[in-house]
Amino acid sequence: MVIVAIVLAAWWVYPTFRLQYEHEHEVEMLEGELEELKSRNGELREDVEELKTPEGVEQLARESLGLVKPGEQAYVVTGGVAIETTATISPEDGRPEFWERALNALFGLD
Repeated sequence: MVIVAIVLAAWWVYPTFRLQYEHEHEVEMLEGELEELKSRNGELREDVEELKTPEGVEQLARESLGLVKPGEQAYVVTGGVAIETTATISPEDGRPEFWERALNALFGLD
């Protein structure tokens, strides 16, 4: 009888826990995306401020369009070697990846 009660309780509570976990997972993903967008927005603001100066416009013209001042010579270097890098990202909240993978599997995410 106790086992049946436990199974029924688990059957009843599981959808609620799953929904809560899905929402928490989505909030974490969206917060990460928000931070990336805030960072990118800050970079773009810096670029805009830099382009408001004559030096910034000149630098952009030199780098993007290859323009030079009278009497200067421009050199183009080609044939560079691409370097591949890798990075490992660990969870910031200290939760082991194992538990996150286990919960994702339990609740049917990813």
